[in-house]
Amino acid sequence: MFTEKQLKYLIAGKVIGNSFPYNTNDHLEIEAHIRRLFYQINRIPNLTCVAEWDHFGSGFASFVELFCFRKEDIIVIKENKEHKTERIEGVVINICRLAPVAILGEDERDKTIHIITNEVVGGSYSMLEHPNQLKTSEKFSPMVRKLKAVLSKYDYTLLEAENINKPLPFQAKIPTIYRKPRDYLIMDAIFYWED
Repeated sequence: MFTEKQLKYLIAGKVIGNSFPYNTNDHLEIEAHIRRLFYQINRIPNLTCVAEWDHFGSGFASFVELFCFRKEDIIVIKENKEHKTERIEGVVINICRLAPVAILGEDERDKTIHIITNEVVGGSYSMLEHPNQLKTSEKFSPMVRKLKAVLSKYDYTLLEAENINKPLPFQAKIPTIYRKPRDYLIMDAIFYWED
């Protein structure tokens, strides 16, 4: 896993890793690599993947969030003359911008769409903020196998919950909205978002 020194580097926003492009310490090259991964995932038949590239609109996110789903996982849960609300079940992947690692879990997202303009006017979703969310149901097993194959092709290690669901072994100040300092987990040193 990660050494204490590596975890401190990640918290400081420094890039670590021996494989390309992380070994270049070039943020633009890393972002381009993640984009290539994203485009490769979108080439999987019957799968749609959307990405949050812009740090959730504010601050800094140490990861890019991908949400992958199939058309059959979209259901309309409410509709009237002006709006419809869709529920989408899928798989979330957080790709770390600072190390060649990722985490994966399941999510259910709602979005409200204006029928005439097709504009998204509301919605809700959750983020992978706790290791107990790093699991998927049997329903998504075929999709998860394909996603894991692409992650492996791009040299990403998929972290397991039991490895990152441990208290951070040292005092730190992590720029995160997920947990208070006394509750930091190893996961917080790797995947954090400062709003």
